[in-house]
Amino acid sequence: MSGQDSNQNFRDSVALSMLADPRPTLENLARNTGLPYEEVVHHALVRYAASGAEALLAWDPHALRELIAARKAEDWVKVGSIIDWLEAGLESTDWH
Repeated sequence: MSGQDSNQNFRDSVALSMLADPRPTLENLARNTGLPYEEVVHHALVRYAASGAEALLAWDPHALRELIAARKAEDWVKVGSIIDWLEAGLESTDWH
């Protein structure tokens, strides 16, 4: 990998996500299902955290497309970041 920051892609993604407000969607989901808002938010976070491990099992097409695009662009930092994200799902003791 080059001297680039391997976490920059994630930081950029986080910054972009700040432009959207997920609260209305989660509030509507909670209201429509009769579940407490906090439980719906917790579920969404668990699903996100598990998505790395799920990608290893199901190999989500989005993750695969991102990996292929990064390889074609020779963006080895991004390739490494995607692999690190997948590996984090393997290393979690909570999912074994």
